[in-house]
Order: sequence, then C-alpha cells, then structure tokens
Amino acid sequence: MDRGVFYPPVGPGEAWSGLISVKEAPTGQNDGIWIDGEKPNRKNTRGEFSGSLSSFSYPPSFYDHILIPRRAKPFGFSYRVLTAGQYKLHLVYNAIFAPSARVYDQSANVLYSWDFTTLPVVVQGGWVETGRTAHLVVSADTAYSSAVSDLEDVLYGTATSDPHLPTPDEVLAIFEANSILQIIDNGDGTWTAIGPDDAITMLDVNTFQIDWPSAVYIDANFYTIHSL
Repeated sequence: MDRGVFYPPVGPGEAWSGLISVKEAPTGQNDGIWIDGEKPNRKNTRGEFSGSLSSFSYPPSFYDHILIPRRAKPFGFSYRVLTAGQYKLHLVYNAIFAPSARVYDQSANVLYSWDFTTLPVVVQGGWVETGRTAHLVVSADTAYSSAVSDLEDVLYGTATSDPHLPTPDEVLAIFEANSILQIIDNGDGTWTAIGPDDAITMLDVNTFQIDWPSAVYIDANFYTIHSL
C-alpha cells in the first residue's frame, strides 16, 4: 500500500507519507427468523465500510481538523494498493476516527492507530445498486489508462490544480468522458450513441447495430447498454 492522501473537511488534500497500513473491516450480518425451531427465512442487512489505520505521522492539518476539535468531523482519504498486475485506487468518504489502544515500547517506534467508520454519500448518477456508497475501488488493470490518469490528477493534484477527493458522480463523469462508446440520455425518451465504426454499424438508413461489451441483449426486443 502507498500514496495515502488525507482530504480535510476544508482545504486541499495532503500527502499522508506516514501512513503504513489500512485494515478494511466492513460490517454486516444475516438476521435469521426462527419459527418452532426452524429457520424459514433470512434477511441480509446492509453493513458499513469501516476499519482501522496506522501511521508513523499524520498530515499537518490533520491535527487541527481531526485531533483538536471536541466533535469529530468527517473527512475523506485515499490510498493505492499494489496488485499482481498493476494497482487499485481506494477512495473513502465521510470517515470519522476514534483513537485506538496504544502500546509504548522502548525498543520500537510508536505508531498512531485509529479506528474509523463511514457514512455513505449519495450517488446521483444511480450507477451503484444502493444509490449510496462510502468506498470506491478503481482497478487500473481493467480501467482505461486515460481515465485512471485523469482521476489521479484529481486525487493527487497537478501543477495548476490542488488535490481533492472527487465525489462518486465526479468519478463517473471522468470515466464517462474517457469512454470509447458513449451513451447519452437525451432526456426525452431517446438516446444517442457515439463510438468508433467497429462498435456502431449502420445496417440501413434507419437501423443500426451496436457490438460492444456494455451492450447486453436480454431477448429479441430488450437490451441494456451503457458507456464504456
């Protein structure tokens, strides 16, 4: 894991160079209903994204925004996890810290450790099942390199822009702009497809065919399609 970034409630993101580990521990459970000693039904309850962080140090504004205030303020952070192929970018929203136990040892460096929970943010685009999320993961080995590059410019900043944590809808817009096949909802019951000739083929003046992984035909009359 590397490239930790802290995004305070106010101001640009700051490199978290002392971040050494992130432990993900999502919550959730199955609630069973028992009748006469039998279990005829089971309900899966949605959990929350939570976990813990450990670090040697923390960014400058972390002290003012998170450690000093009497009431904890939510913030965001991101980190990169190296994989066998390339890496994955993790974006976490609305995190709140609570201090964990600390052990002082004369022969070892003392680490800071915090447990965190999250509150999901609304996804206006409707591209996740729940409509809310607190944790996004972008796989660089499957996503278009141009989209990943544009996302990293937002997360880490450039020579002309400060780093910030994009909302889920901003992330969607980045990937939409970098799609090879773009599907545009015109808002009047019609839609427009823009893409290369090998994806969109005109069969006649009024009929076209789309051959692309995001075009899934359900039957002879129905299909689903999205930008990709």
